[in-house]
Amino acid sequence: MRELDLIMKRLVVIDAHPAIRVALKAYLEGHGELSVVDEAATTTEGVEKVRQHNPDLVILDPNLTGGDGLGLIRRIKLSCEGVRILILAAQEEPIYLRKAMEEGADGFVGKSRDMVVVLNTVNAVLSGYRCFPGGHAGQTSICAAESRLMTLSMRELTVLQHIARGYSNKQIAALLFISEKTVSTHKARVLTKLNLKTAIDLAQYARDRNLV
Repeated sequence: MRELDLIMKRLVVIDAHPAIRVALKAYLEGHGELSVVDEAATTTEGVEKVRQHNPDLVILDPNLTGGDGLGLIRRIKLSCEGVRILILAAQEEPIYLRKAMEEGADGFVGKSRDMVVVLNTVNAVLSGYRCFPGGHAGQTSICAAESRLMTLSMRELTVLQHIARGYSNKQIAALLFISEKTVSTHKARVLTKLNLKTAIDLAQYARDRNLV
């Protein structure tokens, strides 16, 4: 193995958007001892790439085709010992930040941030820090009015997002590899927790809070 390979930090980027994957690879590899060794667009492909390369860091989009990206955090941590995970999210709502922390992510940065901020966060996470908006993990402020939203499980949050995108129970079941009955159960629980009545209410609730 070359000496350069020993000092390069190996990254896998899991993001649904090809343009973002290309931009991240070009920028990160051009600014430091970083190597994006592979990339993926779906949850299934992402787990495969991580197992294949055993990277130092995974940059993860929480909104992936074929399931929820945040739900991948524990799976990646179990399949690749010592890997660090940085969430790169289009939405920076408190619900995503809190769920990312709860699932075991090591950092969180918004896609709207300048690439310099993304690079600095990548380097900090690789250095062993936990990097979350607000200073450190646990400092995120969440309005009391949104406390109901925080009671949703990861799977319930994913179902809520898919409902807001206009997907049917059958489509959601296919995406998440669960039965339509299970989707209906999750939907009923979300309605109860959020004190709403219909799927239309759920969709509007999610859009009002920038969850999709």
